Amino acid sequence: MKRLISILFIVGCVYTTVSCTKEAVIISSPKGPVKNEKVLSAASNESITTTRLVASSPHFGALVSNVSGMDKIAVANKLEVKYVREAVTLKEFTGKNRMVDMYLKNGFKIILNLDYGNSSDGPVPFPTNMVEYRKLLQNVLDKYKPEVAVIENEPTNRHYHSGPIEDYIKMLEVAIDVCKARGIKVADGCIHIKYVDEIMKGKQLDEGGMDVVKLISAYKTLNLDYVNVHTKGEGDSYPAGVIKSVADYLRKRTGKPVMSNEFSIHTDSQDLVRSMVQGWKDGGYVYAIVFSGNSDSQALPFNNGTVLTDIGRAYKDQLNNFDSKKIY
Repeated sequence: MKRLISILFIVGCVYTTVSCTKEAVIISSPKGPVKNEKVLSAASNESITTTRLVASSPHFGALVSNVSGMDKIAVANKLEVKYVREAVTLKEFTGKNRMVDMYLKNGFKIILNLDYGNSSDGPVPFPTNMVEYRKLLQNVLDKYKPEVAVIENEPTNRHYHSGPIEDYIKMLEVAIDVCKARGIKVADGCIHIKYVDEIMKGKQLDEGGMDVVKLISAYKTLNLDYVNVHTKGEGDSYPAGVIKSVADYLRKRTGKPVMSNEFSIHTDSQDLVRSMVQGWKDGGYVYAIVFSGNSDSQALPFNNGTVLTDIGRAYKDQLNNFDSKKIY
């Protein structure tokens, strides 16, 4: 009898505990009491969705500069990367691109910039004739299927482009349609981390910053695969946490994974290289492509001919430190 009473007492306690727990998760809302189980479930789903946007480690790569042809292949091999960035100018495309063909022949995966015009002679207006633009883009993508198609380079950079940012958003929408029809993943031409950081901090924005606000708003509804960022490193290390906080902000605001098809190094600090590589990894970026530098851009070179410089070796060594090196 005493054993039965003890069992009943324990069962009663368990029931009371469960009941109390259920009561504790009732919260108020404008529509009346809501079970926190649902709130937790929604939060969990949001967390799962966000997690799916975060890469365990980026696909690191290089935009090899200062050399051409097979020397580019040699530098990429010495950096031990399998992802490279190359560009095609739509209005100059004649049916093939020599460097793209060479990279593909040598087993590289290409992050391909698709630029409407050549900005070497000054800013190029965003196209407004979408029938022409669609045809030019189709001509290239009928020939090549890159790992990712990046539409234009730095659309908010007035040295490269002219015209309202709304024209870029329209052309991006057409580009997405063309890419998706061919099963090609697509990213924007980039927004700069500097501007995103200023937006996050509520700072007063210049024209470029205001354009970035418009782009972020548009990217939420456009069917992009990735939101692309650029940045440059200076000093002895990159500001702690900024690369990750920008990634978190953009994923939350747009619902898209993030990548970078260009970051550059502007001091000879190997610690700077290491801090930026770690930042892309901590931030869960899908791709991170370093610009190997040249004198025109003031970015320090990762290669001197086909020989890696100290910062080039630091980049390679930092990639080798990651257990997931096999994905590069």
